[in-house]
Amino acid sequence: MAEFLSEFIIFYAPFVVLILAIIVAFLVAPLDSAVTKSRTKK
Repeated sequence: MAEFLSEFIIFYAPFVVLILAIIVAFLVAPLDSAVTKSRTKK
């Protein structure tokens, strides 16, 4: 079990964190005032 856990952390966890970070960025971006202000000016 410990071998599986260390293998998971080394190989798969970085991809899981990257995917979660991208999802969170897309969810938080509309709440950012700098992004929404530049979009309404055009």
